[in-house]
Amino acid sequence: MFKMIFATAAIATVALPAVAQANEARNFSHEGVDYAYTSEKKGNITVIEGKAEGRVPFRLYVKGDRVTGMYNNRYVSFTKDEVLRDNALASAQ
Repeated sequence: MFKMIFATAAIATVALPAVAQANEARNFSHEGVDYAYTSEKKGNITVIEGKAEGRVPFRLYVKGDRVTGMYNNRYVSFTKDEVLRDNALASAQ
């Protein structure tokens, strides 16, 4: 469940258009959880930093197909394909 919630947030941020301004604050909600974050391109890595529900911190590093980083002080690592697959499975249930 932890990965599913976090992965959904990550894929939403990963799917941002490339024209998004660096450090532009963004918000979205998923299954009743509010997320606020900024994203910044640093070379070929996108850094996504924010909080869930205003108190749970996360920082993600997106490079190619891989997403790594910290969520609520826990290390996370997954691919974009894993997120898409997990979302498809959850939608089918």
